[in-house]
Amino acid sequence: MTASIELNTIPEAVEAIARGEVVIVIDAEDRENEGDFICAGEKATPETINFILGGRGQLCVSVLPEVCKKLELNPIVAHNNAPLQTAFMTPIDIATAKTGITAGERSETIRKLTDPDMEMADFIRPGHVYPLLAMEGGVLRRAGHTEAAVDLSRMAGLAPVGVLCEILNETGDRASREDLAEIAKANNLKIISIESLIAHRRVSEKLVSRAATSKLPTNYGDFEIHVYGVDYEAQEPIAMVLGDLTAPGPAPLVRMHSSCFTGDLVNSLRCDCGDQLHMAMQMISDEGRGALVYLPQEGRGIGLAQKIRAYGLQDEGMDTVEANHALGFKADMRDYGVGLQILKDLGLSEVRLLTNNPKKTKAFNLRGFDLRVVDQVPIVPTVNKHNLKYLETKREKMGHQLPPMS
Repeated sequence: MTASIELNTIPEAVEAIARGEVVIVIDAEDRENEGDFICAGEKATPETINFILGGRGQLCVSVLPEVCKKLELNPIVAHNNAPLQTAFMTPIDIATAKTGITAGERSETIRKLTDPDMEMADFIRPGHVYPLLAMEGGVLRRAGHTEAAVDLSRMAGLAPVGVLCEILNETGDRASREDLAEIAKANNLKIISIESLIAHRRVSEKLVSRAATSKLPTNYGDFEIHVYGVDYEAQEPIAMVLGDLTAPGPAPLVRMHSSCFTGDLVNSLRCDCGDQLHMAMQMISDEGRGALVYLPQEGRGIGLAQKIRAYGLQDEGMDTVEANHALGFKADMRDYGVGLQILKDLGLSEVRLLTNNPKKTKAFNLRGFDLRVVDQVPIVPTVNKHNLKYLETKREKMGHQLPPMS
């Protein structure tokens, strides 16, 4: 992904942020595939902001929920259907600004956002500085520039407020990896990737913790069940483990299974989820060891109500991808960061992944966790007249590695 760029270490970038310098942060090529200028809000001088504006993108400032609550900053749209759910909040200026557009006025606005004693009266709205709501937990929860800006500022010992601006090239398109490398070299800037930041934070931080553990006899053998708590979230993902995952031998079989009420609980014939769940447990049982991680992200991440709406659209002739798009969603909204942390908590570093979905395999390779898929093991369900089109769509439009269905 970043072979053409020599990346700096995360400590080097954090030290630069602490000194008030700008760094370049790149994300995954299969995400936005962009680089952003980032600096700490607390260190935002007029000169720094003027330089960052040279990125030609939108100047934004990442803040945590407590700032938005204190200043009553609200989402600028009621329904955010942006592909990556970038959370734009009420744009503001510092109250003393004449127009708010100058680099000096914007830097004052940003620095005021780092003041623990700030009040609503310190700002006017609308303005020229665009706050972005960052997720608590940072890049361990969402692998975006919004979260990276807050993380880097916090790790530098500064207020968790970060400035960011996308970098465009001279033609107005996204700067390429080569462009970013040249910009970094010409301006003596540190350059890092979000994946590297995730890997660095994963060494000493995690969001998941075991909330409950018990034995669980099943038709597929005697499993051990672990229910996890996730910091900043209400979800309770589950890991079901059979045998000793850390014993010598081949890498354990692992299934990362997203919840599906209709398939898992009532044996719906419209999808292959229930079949895959039980096939995975049987395959783990046959091998004598492995793990199934059950993630509460219904409907490929859009929720049960939206999934049923998508079913209604499919009844009218759309396929599953077209239905998701019609509702304003990507074909697959799932994220596997929490699942990867659970696998690390279970002591795994190598797995044989039970999936037909290449996105799951890529999640291991791109997210920065010390986990490696040594084999992708197919898990091909039974085809019936109700799920035939669904499976064909997954194979043809979503890249699932399934054989021809007809």
